[in-house]
Amino acid sequence: MDSSNLFDQETPSLAAVVERAGQLGLRQVAVVAWRDLDAPDAGGAEVHLTEVTRHWVEAGLGVSLRTAAVPGGPEKLIRNGVEVQRSGGRVSIFPGAALGVLRGHLGAADGVVDVFQGMPFLSPLWAHRPRVGVIHHCHMGTWGDLAPPGLAQLGYLIERFGVRVLYQKTPLVTLSPSSADEISSRMGIKRSRLRVGPVGVAEDFCLNESVEKSLYPSVVAGGRFMPPKAFDRLVDVLVRVRQEIPELRATIFGDGPEHEAIAAEVKDQKADDWLQMPGFVSPEEKIRLYRQAWVLAAPSRREGWNMTITEAAACGTPAIATNIPGHTDAVMNEETGVLVSDGPAMAEALIQILNDDQRRRTLAVTAGERSKQFRWDHTAAVILNALCDDAQRRKS
Repeated sequence: MDSSNLFDQETPSLAAVVERAGQLGLRQVAVVAWRDLDAPDAGGAEVHLTEVTRHWVEAGLGVSLRTAAVPGGPEKLIRNGVEVQRSGGRVSIFPGAALGVLRGHLGAADGVVDVFQGMPFLSPLWAHRPRVGVIHHCHMGTWGDLAPPGLAQLGYLIERFGVRVLYQKTPLVTLSPSSADEISSRMGIKRSRLRVGPVGVAEDFCLNESVEKSLYPSVVAGGRFMPPKAFDRLVDVLVRVRQEIPELRATIFGDGPEHEAIAAEVKDQKADDWLQMPGFVSPEEKIRLYRQAWVLAAPSRREGWNMTITEAAACGTPAIATNIPGHTDAVMNEETGVLVSDGPAMAEALIQILNDDQRRRTLAVTAGERSKQFRWDHTAAVILNALCDDAQRRKS
């Protein structure tokens, strides 16, 4: 895909959008989201929101955030200038966030950002002010993995029918053109109503010096240990690759509800001497893992984008990823990495790439160059501009 198609070329700079927001009376924005960055199972969606809100504050916007409680964490804190309130459980957060905004607990909010992390907050029912919805990706087909019976069925019905009806007049932003296409076809939302704001890459990941790769063939993967990430499938893939490349070393970093089960699988496969699972790692350690790896593996079943792909690319590491919406934009097939259909195909692609130094280096160079296009200020501008459009509509 032509990478220029990923960007809304009509979106002004973030500074210009913040100025427009001020002219429309949008000076304080309330954001409602399911999880906070400090939650034990936080992942890419929370990093995305943290980066976007940080850029808004740095550009002069007032921002407050409401999420569910974090076990052992304070109810209120300030992060990057954002006023964060965390209370309630994984279900009660939805009515709790609505009541919090209505009662002014998040300040005198001029607009509302409704973040869909599977379930939306149904903001059109209670937020009678400018609003925008952020949809990371469609969850249909994975609800049974994410919620118990009853809640899973409710989530499916809201996603399949409720969003289309309730959010008819609400601007919606997603992460990639392929995710927008899937949301349109599966959720029944007109494609023209969906804006695309690709994720950014933090400057810390970008190469400032030559990469020192490991002396042995190495694969890295990471993220939240949830069913849609399919790390259970990756263990079998890596075992197959190890049979062909005995020197292979691999690391799967991250944490989440499936971590113990997958660690047990690694032990059962007698792979724990070469396949490491360090759990949550610091940003510095993540960068080190990306830089020393020869290739990143991304086996997900569902993604809106997959930030590990572009983070690794910025560190000079190409990706082998499943051919799914989100990945088809994060990876330019045979240019910045390789897209594959399933586990066996991923194993075969890894074997080929690990054994072909020239091809791997060519992919790495192109991946690194392309990663320079992805900026968080652009992501923040797209979402805020959509909120401004809703405010403009209401004034007309």
